[in-house]
Amino acid sequence: MGRESSGPTMLRCVFVGSPNRFTELMVHWLSKHTQLTGVVWTRSADWACSLSGRVRFARKRLSRFGVLKTADEALYYALSKMFLNEIGEPFQSRLVNTYVSRYGLPEWEGNQITTDDVNSKDVIQFVRDCSADLIMSMCINEFFRREMRETPRLGAFLWHEGIVPEYRGLYSAFWAIHNREPEMLGYTVLRMNGRYDEGEVYLQGRACDVDPHTDSASYIGHQAILDSLPGVARLLENLENGTAKSLTVDGRKSGCYTYPGLTDWIRQRKRLRTLPQVGLERAEDRSSIASQQPSSQIAAGGSTLSDRARGRI
Repeated sequence: MGRESSGPTMLRCVFVGSPNRFTELMVHWLSKHTQLTGVVWTRSADWACSLSGRVRFARKRLSRFGVLKTADEALYYALSKMFLNEIGEPFQSRLVNTYVSRYGLPEWEGNQITTDDVNSKDVIQFVRDCSADLIMSMCINEFFRREMRETPRLGAFLWHEGIVPEYRGLYSAFWAIHNREPEMLGYTVLRMNGRYDEGEVYLQGRACDVDPHTDSASYIGHQAILDSLPGVARLLENLENGTAKSLTVDGRKSGCYTYPGLTDWIRQRKRLRTLPQVGLERAEDRSSIASQQPSSQIAAGGSTLSDRARGRI
């Protein structure tokens, strides 16, 4: 872990994301490093909470990707609900314990709303009322329209559980493991623009002390975000004093990924058997690479991204 800033900035921040144990940790962290004036909780993942919601979601996927892809995704979802989520629970508890040991109990009580549409007039007015300098967002699959992005003075920033442009979209850690690219397990902080998971990149780095052979993809993605915190603290300081500079990602291969299917998971498990258990250095050797060096050095390795896996959400 790198050194964090000595105290909170005066930046007024609004957090936007889906409510879960991990995003609650990030809300608490932001409250210690910014003037957190509001939180917008989205219901974008609520489709999974009811049978009718899952049916509506499946119909949307069916209309976009057809029967085979949708059935494949449904089988992986069922596997996750029945087995993988329970297996992954100890990993999530480890994340919470790690956070608490470094930053304390995640307690925050402040101005917050819940919405079905992050681009609604009510949400935009909420952000205005919070006098936000910037939005920080994660665990969200909704597109921010221009008015929403431009309402805060400094724009809307995405905390992404993957390295872009190579791993835009969903389940970045899953697909990096699937493609035998453990060096691409990491995080990105970017300022949103009019394209999905694109925009000016301000921070990138690789996940520390993770092992794709034993750690779940969800855990690795969240661990990467924890690893980003010292760099994000420095970025917030630089945004406040006007010295923040974007990184260049020109010339790097771009990939956009969607929900995995059961066949993708089986293929990933098979490929893991051939992935050597080397090159996973300790945290002090792999921290915040792109915050200190040209971001092109992130794109190590020569594997070709799977054309089959790429696809818009």
